[in-house]
Amino acid sequence: MNQPDLPVLSLHDLGRERGWPAPPRPSHATLTQWNGEKDDGPTLQYLYGVFAPRRHLEFGTWQGFGTCQCLEACAATVWTINLPDGENKPDGSWAYGHRVSDEGSTPPGAVSVNFGADADGPRTYHRTDAASYIGRLYREKGLGHRVCQIYCDSRAWDTSAYPAGFFDSVMIDGGHQAEVVLSDTRKALPLLRSGGLMLWHDYCPHPEVIAGSPAVQGVTSAITTLLPELRTGFSTLAWINPSHILLGLKI
Repeated sequence: MNQPDLPVLSLHDLGRERGWPAPPRPSHATLTQWNGEKDDGPTLQYLYGVFAPRRHLEFGTWQGFGTCQCLEACAATVWTINLPDGENKPDGSWAYGHRVSDEGSTPPGAVSVNFGADADGPRTYHRTDAASYIGRLYREKGLGHRVCQIYCDSRAWDTSAYPAGFFDSVMIDGGHQAEVVLSDTRKALPLLRSGGLMLWHDYCPHPEVIAGSPAVQGVTSAITTLLPELRTGFSTLAWINPSHILLGLKI
């Protein structure tokens, strides 16, 4: 797969360049063993904290972990988009789900399926990116009053009610197929203000990471296609090393 030729910045160098406070220490995990929440979480919280957006747009809510990172790092109101019924893999199976051992600890109204029982008990699985699971973490933390939750396929999202430059920051982390990343980026670009921050998650130019992750493949393919547009629209466009994050600062 062709990789876009993009600059590489450490969070430390970016912070020094922008006059921001010292960033957290980077994770010691290898890029091939990277965990999006654990290893990218401190970087994202730092960026939201120093950038301090008032209005933040997020593609891909899931359970609301990323939404909470923004809400807890700054005073932003967050608009976040998720498919109401969750995402499927190409074979039709759930993209996100887990086995539930305690039904009382999960939100009511969850989409579930039971496959009988085994030695560990009932084989009940919940779909974690659908129905009441969507955004449950920000609700459980009492932060729902600062969130505008949008339920739709982002490709069908009508942006006409939002003026140009309405958002201070954007996170692209919804569907990771190239065509979805392309659509989400192109919808978000006019809505991001001049000087605004755009982040793409699951971007990493490491060849082994790309080879082992369909999500990274989709994002990399989309960024390669978008590169001529992004280079003319952003003053800074760089991979944050180490991370699975591409960062852009709009002209």
